[in-house]
Amino acid sequence: MRAPDEYFRETHMIGSECREQMLNSDHFPVLRNAPFIWLGYSELVQPYRIVRNRSVHSHIIATIGGLGRTVIDGELVDFAPGQVMLGPVGKYHAFEPIGDEPWRTVWVFFDDVEKSPVLRGDKVELIEADTTDFVNTLMMLIREAAGAAQPAAMSALVTLLDVCARRMAGGEVVDERLWRLWMRVESDPAHDWNVAEMAAIACMSEEHLRRLCNRFYQHSPAEHLMHIRMRRAATMLRSSQEPVDEIALRVGYSSMYSFSTAFRRWGGIPPSVFRR
Repeated sequence: MRAPDEYFRETHMIGSECREQMLNSDHFPVLRNAPFIWLGYSELVQPYRIVRNRSVHSHIIATIGGLGRTVIDGELVDFAPGQVMLGPVGKYHAFEPIGDEPWRTVWVFFDDVEKSPVLRGDKVELIEADTTDFVNTLMMLIREAAGAAQPAAMSALVTLLDVCARRMAGGEVVDERLWRLWMRVESDPAHDWNVAEMAAIACMSEEHLRRLCNRFYQHSPAEHLMHIRMRRAATMLRSSQEPVDEIALRVGYSSMYSFSTAFRRWGGIPPSVFRR
């Protein structure tokens, strides 16, 4: 069935009976490690319709119950359990619930741009996929955020969810040499790491290390090192009474000013405020 004209007009219609549990990267900066900007679980009933003529971010939506509808190549098609919508950044997309029971979905939006997209298709796709790992990991992450919200647990779940999402979408999985490198860095964040040494551990040139980090993480090796150090610092701030200057030293910062500046850039607030 050809989609009527109203499915091509920018629309954000969300009825009062719709329910969503959502995490965003402003409140949970650890999501940026993926990089996710939002993720969540939705129970949607009519009236509800979203139409974006030019999506700001790449996104993945999986139906886990009920029935929805989307537009593929100008045609209205059902969006059923076991199906996944892949929406690249900068492309048109539209979806809504249909039927009597709530349309239940889980979803992630990536913090990407058209120059460096996470999903590389040239249009929205609807695929059949095993969503089990993606759904379970996302729901575990939502529960952790609503409960203890331990930084180490959140970080591990964000990493796992990113892998599940990209595999489900048929995207690239992070190069094994990068995993080995960052495990080494995780084990000794206080070390005075530099790009040359990290490239040698990863058995590649400095330039290739930069290319891989930009491809998989959308930032440089130095920025990823900073993310690792800040995650470790956040864990220690939450779980210990060590002075902030001691924590700074243990994650590789000899200057409190440099540490506080880096932490504020990563988490949006100073270390002392984060601890409180």
